Amino acid sequence: MTSNHLLLLAILGSTPALAQFDVEQVNDFADRPMESISSAVIPNGSKQIEAGGYVQWLTIDDDQVPDFSYAVPIGLLRYGWKERIELRAGAQWGQSLGTPQQARLGIKWNALPQKKNLGISINAEFETSPEQGLSLGSDVPLDLRVCADWNSFGRWTARSNVMLYQGRLGFSAAMMCSAGRQGWSLMAETNWMTGQGWDLQAGAFLAINENSRFDFTYYRQSRNGEIAQALNSSMYQLRFGYSRRILPGNADFTVK
Repeated sequence: MTSNHLLLLAILGSTPALAQFDVEQVNDFADRPMESISSAVIPNGSKQIEAGGYVQWLTIDDDQVPDFSYAVPIGLLRYGWKERIELRAGAQWGQSLGTPQQARLGIKWNALPQKKNLGISINAEFETSPEQGLSLGSDVPLDLRVCADWNSFGRWTARSNVMLYQGRLGFSAAMMCSAGRQGWSLMAETNWMTGQGWDLQAGAFLAINENSRFDFTYYRQSRNGEIAQALNSSMYQLRFGYSRRILPGNADFTVK
């Protein structure tokens, strides 16, 4: 048997392994990089990391050369504390690991486990920064959300959030669709906040298996909000990330 025959057999033998996990069920695997948070909580005792970053171009007052910046990493840690409760901690660094910009601590309660394709959760996160320090005082912003999602248990999933942040009301909605059987999914999302207007995000996810995923998205901030108009600014980002779940008693992941 020639080396070409051996290579062909190896490829054919590995192909079923790529399809042995349910591609349609990994659409809602992670919260990042979307603005809309899912209603799902991770399993009791599990841990999940959702890490990534972005590169950003910001134009103010019609400057000819946009201001370039980046944030690496942006991270979210999730821990399944109870059957329907997860604890959350997140952080963002700007330009370098030594320059933290903000951090978040929060909790998500799955008020309505997914029944008849619909799930609802309450998510509350306190945001802080090095200047604010660790405090639960009135000056610390609270991001409070009602999170709902729908799952066709086929190709399509959707999620939506109604949020209250620093006294401002916001709304977001997203739709995801699996694309083929190789682990790819497509996503489109819109987000609105009082005084800021609409933001748009679109991209793709690549599921490695049931417990890990890569994501690549394009984020665009509109100019129709009061704040954007006052600054006469426009901004867009290229976002990227990786999410991985560690189940209780498992130190590694294999495709099942």
